[in-house]
Amino acid sequence: MPAWLAIAISRIRGLLLARRLDDDFDCEVEAHLAMLTEENVRRGMPLDEARRAASIRFGGPVQIKEQQRTDRNLPFIETTMQDIRYGLRALRKHPAYSAVAIATLAIGIGAGTAVFSVAGAVLLRPLPYAEPDRLVRIFETNPLKNWTRNIASPANYADWQSQNKVFTDVAAYEQFNSNGSGANDVFLTGQGEPQGLKSLGVTGNLFRTLGTAPLLGRTFTDEETFEGKARVAILSNGIWQSVFAGDPGIVGRTVALSGRTYDVVGVMPRDFFFPGRDVQIWLPVAYQPSIFTRSRRPHWLGVVGRLRPGVSIQQAQAEMDTIARGLERQYPDTNTQMGVRLETLHGSLAFEPRPALLMLSGAVGVLFLIVCANLANLQLGRASVRTRELTIRRALGAGRRRLARQLLTESLVISVSGGVLGFGLAVLARAALVRLAASTIPLFAEVRLDRSVVLFDVALSLIAPVVFGVIPALRSSRPEGLNERSDAVSRDARFLRGALVAAEVALSVVLVVGAVLLVRSLMRLQAVDPGFDQEHVVTFKLTLPTARYPGNVERLRAWLEIDRRLREVPGVQAAGAASTLALRGFTWTGDSTVEGRAENDYERELRHKSVTPDYFKAMGIPLIAGRNVDDRDGIDQPAVTVVNQALAQQYFRGADPIGKRITFGRPQDRAPWITIVGVVADEKQDGLDKVVQPQVYSSVRQQMQNPLTFALRSNLDEASVVAAARREVQAVDRDLALTSVTTMKAVVDESMGDHRFRTALLSVFAGVALFLAALGIYGVLAYFVSQRSRELGIRLALGAKPKALFQMVVTQGMRPVAVGATVGLLGAVALTTLMQSLLFGVGAIDPATYAVATVTLTAISLAACAIPALRATRVDPLVALRDE
Repeated sequence: MPAWLAIAISRIRGLLLARRLDDDFDCEVEAHLAMLTEENVRRGMPLDEARRAASIRFGGPVQIKEQQRTDRNLPFIETTMQDIRYGLRALRKHPAYSAVAIATLAIGIGAGTAVFSVAGAVLLRPLPYAEPDRLVRIFETNPLKNWTRNIASPANYADWQSQNKVFTDVAAYEQFNSNGSGANDVFLTGQGEPQGLKSLGVTGNLFRTLGTAPLLGRTFTDEETFEGKARVAILSNGIWQSVFAGDPGIVGRTVALSGRTYDVVGVMPRDFFFPGRDVQIWLPVAYQPSIFTRSRRPHWLGVVGRLRPGVSIQQAQAEMDTIARGLERQYPDTNTQMGVRLETLHGSLAFEPRPALLMLSGAVGVLFLIVCANLANLQLGRASVRTRELTIRRALGAGRRRLARQLLTESLVISVSGGVLGFGLAVLARAALVRLAASTIPLFAEVRLDRSVVLFDVALSLIAPVVFGVIPALRSSRPEGLNERSDAVSRDARFLRGALVAAEVALSVVLVVGAVLLVRSLMRLQAVDPGFDQEHVVTFKLTLPTARYPGNVERLRAWLEIDRRLREVPGVQAAGAASTLALRGFTWTGDSTVEGRAENDYERELRHKSVTPDYFKAMGIPLIAGRNVDDRDGIDQPAVTVVNQALAQQYFRGADPIGKRITFGRPQDRAPWITIVGVVADEKQDGLDKVVQPQVYSSVRQQMQNPLTFALRSNLDEASVVAAARREVQAVDRDLALTSVTTMKAVVDESMGDHRFRTALLSVFAGVALFLAALGIYGVLAYFVSQRSRELGIRLALGAKPKALFQMVVTQGMRPVAVGATVGLLGAVALTTLMQSLLFGVGAIDPATYAVATVTLTAISLAACAIPALRATRVDPLVALRDE
């Protein structure tokens, strides 16, 4: 065995068996002393003199024991354990200080850990695919259509797949929504009550592209994707466990989905998801190749590619740009200025939440620094009452390094205690987030307190004492500082504590300005008119199974019967349906042309919605001009449409649109002309903060859609309306289920969920920061008053007015506040400009916001100064001078 290893093992053994070895060595020392004493007695010495001579000859027993303990142990670990035990005793001895310090740290570390658990789940945790960094999303771009990250058309996808040389594979999936997973509602029957599930159509090579093998069975083949002949399905692990009880023989079983039977061919692993955790079943896209490769107008595919080894995303972007230019030359009608944009798959999924999470991460970092500055101030104040203790330790031989190490260890004990409590707060915060703000978490992310979160909490607990404990420890251990009264007159001590207060104030100003900006933005957002009356409206989605309703005639008959029954429900004032609900985003789009325009003069990005006659009445959308669609607008009648104000203004530039005709397509497409019969108010489509796009409303009789979302206006309670609607729907078809049941008020609230979440969280951070800053100001002034009580007593005895003393103390306290506020406002100007994408209706440089933040900070700071200042005016001169 190497010598160094033997020594290390021996020292570790000495540390672990210290008590037994100490007892053995004590016995050995006593035996040696006894033998020497006995020898001296035999020489004729008296017993006491013999013992004394034996001790002198043997050497100091205490020193020998200490040297032996040092030689056999690990001295650094032993002294550290001593410091930890002393730190724990100090915490018990000063419970008020300990409680404040630990609670303050728990807030900072808990907030940091909670935000990291969310940010890590969204931004840092790798996706559960093979080499996920080589997976990219492929988007369409087009400045003519204001597209920067649009989903792709089938033909463009087919050309990308066949012409590229930078990807090993390119796969696609249905994404009829520009955001989210694009999952469809299907209904599983034959397993008890019908269950609503989320399914996603994918190309046969998707799982191969992702590099994920199934847990059971196999994935789709390319042949199963083409022609749509094979009805096969792949189950998520969650559905396999919850619905089929983890049946190992599930592969090969037949399941019924929305009236059609599918053979289960595979089950995916437990951690697998794509593209969001809401998808429970994957089905083949099932398309006709001849149609698929010619379809360039509808855009409904999300596209994923895997980069070849050695190919960077920049190289892939260059090649895809070349392919896009070639397609533009080949298909000018559909691909004019159509470009391509590549993003990492993880980056594309986190694109929307990234700015908010980075802002919150920065905010919690600022809060952590405020916590550390506050604790450093507390440490400096506590050091003033420990001067005598540290002086005695220094006199007994403790060096500056040893004292500083002891003080840092005490800080570490406080920090670890705060970290443990902070992790508990993070656990509670996660539970509250999952329960109250689940809609703000992206569909692909799963917030959990895993090993990385625990390590982050530990890291903060270890970093914190370095940040808040080093300066107090170094200053308190200075030889020239170990004087009983030095802190009462030390200018550098006062300057250091004032600088810490100024730093707290400056950081707090940044948080307060950011919070006020978000509050004002949220208030502006809440004041936006959504274009409809959200009160007393219940909505739900219905999907007609294609197996039982294969054609438009069957579907129309069912829709009209359901619509009639719902309108006749007692207490329902109006009932209507639309293919897409307001604020729920994407509807199908296309080009359009106004009659009389030149063939090259056509409009782009026209949104289409199919509605029943009473949809506008049920939603409370005002009619501006003309009429709504009604029962006269049948399939055998001239095509008509109602348009929104955005279309009327953009297409007709102030002219009356009633009676004008448009086509859904380009003039050369020879599409039929459609007459505009009405104009309605703009209803918000993608969000309250988004600009309304031109939109047309066609009668469901003339433009069939499936599924439809029904809206029922009623003064009855939600449960009664839903129960009555379910009864009427099942009277038409008992297998139909209501899904996405909600109210329009809830839809509006949900659309502002992200805004509310980040506003509430940053406001809490700002409130805590203000409280800690006020605590720091109060602590400095209270220390100032206590240390200068004699001076204040003399001033009062010599005739100073209490008002003058009050002003002096307040001025002393507000001086670092003014410096910190100035620095903080300058920093806020620089940092809040990064928040511009998160704001609505208010600029990052908003004078009202800065004024509110300044007034708030000033008021809180004055309140913190007032208590010590009042105490200064009530100093009794006789008591203050008693010790003189």
